[in-house]
Amino acid sequence: MGVKRHLLDAQAKVSGGRIVKGPVTTSDDKTYHFKNQTGGSDFYLYLIRDDNGWYESGGNETEHPQEVVDQIGKQIDDFLSKNE
Repeated sequence: MGVKRHLLDAQAKVSGGRIVKGPVTTSDDKTYHFKNQTGGSDFYLYLIRDDNGWYESGGNETEHPQEVVDQIGKQIDDFLSKNE
């Protein structure tokens, strides 16, 4: 694995209307790691993009709702399209 690069700070609305916010980092430009830094919850996920869109790769034992993956994935897409 290469050096972890900080891309952006993302946020998403999760169940119950709670907002998670934190950095998105990558070390290989394929797998992106989001880690919540608000509210003390241990919320994080690893995202990968393919031709069908964003999906979760590993991370927490519990699967996160696809809408949360999509919210963060869209922010990564927006960042990458502006910074290529």
